Amino acid sequence: MAHRRLIIRERITAIIGSVILFGLVLLSYWYSIQQDLAGLRYVPSENSPDFIANDVTLTDFDREGKPTRRAHAANLKHFSDERMHADQARFVSLDPDQAPAVAVADEVWSNDGMETVELSGNVDVTRAAFEGEPDLNFRSEYVKGWIDLGRFETDRPVFLRRGTDTTEAEGGMMYDNVARTVELRSQVHSVLHAENFQTPGQPSTGTTSEGEQEQ
Repeated sequence: MAHRRLIIRERITAIIGSVILFGLVLLSYWYSIQQDLAGLRYVPSENSPDFIANDVTLTDFDREGKPTRRAHAANLKHFSDERMHADQARFVSLDPDQAPAVAVADEVWSNDGMETVELSGNVDVTRAAFEGEPDLNFRSEYVKGWIDLGRFETDRPVFLRRGTDTTEAEGGMMYDNVARTVELRSQVHSVLHAENFQTPGQPSTGTTSEGEQEQ
């Protein structure tokens, strides 16, 4: 009986020793892995986004909590160097002190956290009628915008409509939504309607003007 107890005790002691030894091996392996991981660091790729989102809507607010502008994109990619790329983008101005404006484009790039944006592909910018002025719309294949300043510029051909008057400019334009001014550049062709200038009661006619101008 005593011999059997001795054998059982030796077996239990051997099992405990094996468990302790196995635990020490696991602990040593865990520490070695942690040291290897501590030496690793993430090196972002300039060509690989750090996050991707679909069907995104972003809204800016002023200090009083009122929305000032809103942006929506079907697909959004953000890169570690603050670049952003969006597909099927739409920007809306909500500032009550400015003329309401909407800009849409197939593709948008920003290199500075959305302070400036480069819109390309079917760019369409519309300003609603505001303080007695008619609505304004211009279309181009490329437009650069300064969102905070409400300014848009392009050096590509542009088509502009102000109310019923239309203008085409081969050299592009500069549009300021705050000052509500448009500067047209090179080979400007305009179709103006007299009813936009006449006094009440006068008959309406249409006029066409062509030429190169830079205002």
